[in-house]
Amino acid sequence: MLKRPARGGFGRPQRPTGRVGGRAGARSGRRFGGRRRGYSDAEALDALMPALAPALMDRRAAPRRPVLGPLARAYGRWVMASPDTRGLGTGLAALYPAGHLAHVYAPGDSLLLGAFATPAALAAWVATYKTHGSPRYSGAIAAIAAGIPVWLATAAATGITNLPTLLGYTLTASAGWSAYTWSDVLKERRRFAEAQAKWETIAGLAGLEGSRLLRTERTRTGVKFKIDLGVEGPSASRLERGDLAEQIARCYGIGADAVRIATHRKNARIAWITIQLVDLWSQPVPHPAVTEAAAAGAAPVKGRRSILDGPFVLGTDPETGDDLELVLFDSGGARHTEIVATNGGGKTNTLSNIVQQAAECRDVLTIAIDLGKGVIPSLWGAHLHEAAGVGEEDKALQILGWIDAIVDERAIACQGGTHTPTADAPVILLIIDEQDTATGLDSTIAHLVKPVLDKVHRRGRSGGVVAVTAKQRNVVQHTGTKEGSANTHTKIVGRVSDTKEMTKAIPDWETLGYPDMSTYGSGAEGVILLARSGGRWQAGRTRALFDRDTVQALAAAYGPADARLEPAIAETLPGYTERHPSPATSTAASTATAGEQDGQRPAAPGWTTPPKPPPRPATGTAPGHRQGGHDAGWGFDPADADAVDQAAKGLVDRLDEFIAETVPPPEQPTRLDDLNAAQQSIDNTAVPEPIVQAVTGLLAERGAKGARRDELVARLDASRSTVARYLGSLCKDEIITRAGRGKAARYYLPDHAPDDHAE
Repeated sequence: MLKRPARGGFGRPQRPTGRVGGRAGARSGRRFGGRRRGYSDAEALDALMPALAPALMDRRAAPRRPVLGPLARAYGRWVMASPDTRGLGTGLAALYPAGHLAHVYAPGDSLLLGAFATPAALAAWVATYKTHGSPRYSGAIAAIAAGIPVWLATAAATGITNLPTLLGYTLTASAGWSAYTWSDVLKERRRFAEAQAKWETIAGLAGLEGSRLLRTERTRTGVKFKIDLGVEGPSASRLERGDLAEQIARCYGIGADAVRIATHRKNARIAWITIQLVDLWSQPVPHPAVTEAAAAGAAPVKGRRSILDGPFVLGTDPETGDDLELVLFDSGGARHTEIVATNGGGKTNTLSNIVQQAAECRDVLTIAIDLGKGVIPSLWGAHLHEAAGVGEEDKALQILGWIDAIVDERAIACQGGTHTPTADAPVILLIIDEQDTATGLDSTIAHLVKPVLDKVHRRGRSGGVVAVTAKQRNVVQHTGTKEGSANTHTKIVGRVSDTKEMTKAIPDWETLGYPDMSTYGSGAEGVILLARSGGRWQAGRTRALFDRDTVQALAAAYGPADARLEPAIAETLPGYTERHPSPATSTAASTATAGEQDGQRPAAPGWTTPPKPPPRPATGTAPGHRQGGHDAGWGFDPADADAVDQAAKGLVDRLDEFIAETVPPPEQPTRLDDLNAAQQSIDNTAVPEPIVQAVTGLLAERGAKGARRDELVARLDASRSTVARYLGSLCKDEIITRAGRGKAARYYLPDHAPDDHAE
């Protein structure tokens, strides 16, 4: 019976004895029995000895296997571990004896063999440079490819058994091998391999021992890891908020901003860790309009494309090489854009790229308003269709009045559809830089600008009017309202001062995995983030248009846009035709005069527009009034049935309007204590000057009609209780007056207050 040997500290296995049960048995046990656990070789073979003895004798008597096979396989594995360097060295070593074959079989064909050097070098250079773009690497490959025919030609003529040939080949082959081994391409490959090998170290330092490396992708700037965090491991969002990026940066010896962690949208267990090992932000992105013009010696061509041909290209993502694309108009209509960046954060360069791309479109008219610094009007004044700079508030209001009318007119013309841009009906690109000077709390014209800008954001999409606003902070004190953020398709964020400002620009940037623009880009100029609706985003560097003289020369080379506003709309804009006369002005004017005499408004070609309504009568004059007639007290001729019907219809419309604006009385009466507390609050309220200007401006527009409290609340964009205190204080100081009480109260300027309700 077989006995089980003792283990560990209870004893040692019995040593086999005998020739067959000892040495031969031990060898056989290792080969056939596998691991030596449980039974000794001798004890296991005792029962099987009669059957195994002949086989063991034959095996010992058989000849040994050749050693060349295992050595060749081991050498092959060694070469394949580094084919670039070891494989090249093996090939160069084998090429030397190959020269003997050329000396034996082609001794008189040296020139023919050497003639293959030039085409081989040219083919190697073209193939490798197209793939890698490295002159050093391509030069080394081309030299090695050309050296093979040259060596065969030399060996065919001189042989390989002499010392000068051996020394010359050794030096030349060593130089070629060194040049290839230390080329920049192989250095980058080795750096990539080291980055892959370091993941285990990173996982140990960052507390991710249970994670699993799924995939490693090579990027233009470094490496990208795809990690499975597992069920019990930390979540990706927790890693984003923690110090994992700093720990990884310490492993590689790079900055913390060069490491980004992002979650996978479709799998919460997956995280992407991007490590930037190569700094591609050091070199600016040249603008092709400048470089091509300088190379060709000709001015850039404007109007070469349509805005519907594709998105604008603002720059390049250095990590992927993709273009930074901005969509301002597509089949769905206008796509509004917001730009947020701190002072010196790249707003001007981004706007210059947008204007430059618009200049290449034949169906775009660009209008710029910058009441703060006037930079864009100054840089691109030679190309802009209209512009307003510092101190030109009146001109800005006139331009915005045109924009307001264009949105309305195109809404009528489109009849519920979307405007189709052409050179005769172009897209209007409205750029408002330094937005706080136009819509901010301290702006004197904010109450006039905000309604127009809100209309553009709400209804400019179908009318072909695009709003591009730029500001230093995305706060209501600068923007005036939140309408722009709500209807913006793309938010562009440049350099911001800190993470808090990044949160103001895009409140949920961490949840969506956007980079922090206070640290992203290693402090390079022109680095921006394009955050599109739906969570899609790109980050990179804009094309360089920083030089003032270069931009002004580019604007002058483009010249004014060739597109023209629709004549039917242009004639309705006060002062527009004087500033922008068209070749068909006289013809259009005569047509408009004839149309007005017929009681109809001229329409643009292909438009279906309703007839123009009759003009409203002046104050105190009703339709059908005959001056000096017997009906002076009525305001119309009672004998004229049409005049009577029109007057009755107007009276009914006014009554309906009055009824719609009345406010029902409150369900519960107001307590006396509440009234006293409100009065004390009003007495202690100091109304800011911008609020006074906004309230008086709105009441001046309304005139004798006045305004309700809810209308003033909407204009001031403040809480109802705050506006109530402001209005009470203004009434107390007799700046404005009130008619009525509670929700039904209406507010007027003293000059427009009703006599029977004035306070």
